[in-house]
Amino acid sequence: MLARKTQSAQRGFTLIELMIVIAIVGVLAMVAIPQYRDYLIRTKVVEGLNLATPAKMAVSETINAKGGTNFKALDTGYSPPAATSTVASITISDADSAGNGGGVITIKYATIGGEGDGKTLILIPAVGNSAIAWACHAAGATTNPGTLPAKYAPESCKI
Repeated sequence: MLARKTQSAQRGFTLIELMIVIAIVGVLAMVAIPQYRDYLIRTKVVEGLNLATPAKMAVSETINAKGGTNFKALDTGYSPPAATSTVASITISDADSAGNGGGVITIKYATIGGEGDGKTLILIPAVGNSAIAWACHAAGATTNPGTLPAKYAPESCKI
């Protein structure tokens, strides 16, 4: 009888195939991790904007009652929320000596990561005929800029 040679089928992956897969995963992680970190910082910025909603309501009601932005921050009756792990403070400004600029809200962030630690975002009311519009300013804004880098701010704040 002749002996038959049996060939076994190859099982598993070769070393080079595994190294290629690891290299691809490494490249994907190199791109994804910084993007995810920026995403987390942007969600913390949105948390600050959500915490500023009562301040926006207080300013809007005061503008409607006073007929403009010539008022002191105390006139709004707003009491700032306690500091959180991401938002250090939310303040409302007084009008200047010319009666302009009252109601500007400053959101100061605490530790949010990246270049956003301790930075500010500015919300400015614009009084129209029938509504109050809010302008949001981050760093780089042409007027009344905040200090929060624009890459972390919502699209409406990158003006």
